[in-house]
Amino acid sequence: MFATEVAAPTAFPAKAAATPRIAMGGWSTVHSPGFGSADVQLTRPEGRMGWLASQSVGALQLNHIALSGLHMRRTPQHLSGLAQNYVLALPAAGSSRNLVGGHDVILVPDRIYLISAAVVGEVQPEGCYKSFNTLIPAHLLQQRVSHLPTVFSAPLDGTDPRAELLGAYARQIDRLAKQLGEGEAQVLTTQLCDLVALMLRGDSRTFCDDRSLAAAHKQRALDFIEAHYSNEDLSAEMIAQRCSISEGYLHRLFRDSGQSVMERLRALRLGKAHDMLTNAALAKLPISEIAYRNGFRSQSNFCRVFRQQFGVSPSELRRH
Repeated sequence: MFATEVAAPTAFPAKAAATPRIAMGGWSTVHSPGFGSADVQLTRPEGRMGWLASQSVGALQLNHIALSGLHMRRTPQHLSGLAQNYVLALPAAGSSRNLVGGHDVILVPDRIYLISAAVVGEVQPEGCYKSFNTLIPAHLLQQRVSHLPTVFSAPLDGTDPRAELLGAYARQIDRLAKQLGEGEAQVLTTQLCDLVALMLRGDSRTFCDDRSLAAAHKQRALDFIEAHYSNEDLSAEMIAQRCSISEGYLHRLFRDSGQSVMERLRALRLGKAHDMLTNAALAKLPISEIAYRNGFRSQSNFCRVFRQQFGVSPSELRRH
């Protein structure tokens, strides 16, 4: 899982755990992209840590790890400047006693865990501990969950269908990762985060209701429109695809706002064009260029909808 800083970086081939160069009785600092730094001390001569396989899917990082005979700790210094992430852990064998932000938890198979990777903590595997972990950027979960827990655990024994669904979905993403395109990876990332929020539904302190989830999706669509309004090919289909939601759901998000998604796009374009037309520094910029820069295919269409919106033509606005 890690490469040491006290020696040349060690490449950990898939399906072959590696042993870090750590002296018995002493601590060594190790580092892994995404997880940041940690101190590690071997507790048994045969202690080892390995990154059996790793791959990215959208914003997710999928890791298969194996740990044994060691003690790992993360201090505030290790966390300084580290991106905020959460780990979705599905232990496969053995167990690991973890201290996470003051919470003492034992990770075992047949359970699923959501753990903050941005708090101080310690890891002490008991025996040979193996796990499939998915690293999730915290901001993706914060869009859906009002108060994220430091540690959350649920059984995978059939008593919690939400947890079962999330665990099965995470494993399927891992199985199909190499076959996924960029667009598909973005959709699956969004859906996995939605399933994490669904799993947390049972804890009223953490779950955002459906209105909050819809608001997060709508804001993502508005942000995308703001960033790409000048693209004359921008469509509801494109917005939905890039925001990893269906086009039908996108239209439902705007249904109660008094404007459809395309009306919102047109209003934004017209507002930007109005600002340019009243900007003295752009007085010599042709109206056709202003239309083009704001996503309109033709000057005639731009002038028609501009008059509908503001009661004057672009040229009349300039004269006044």
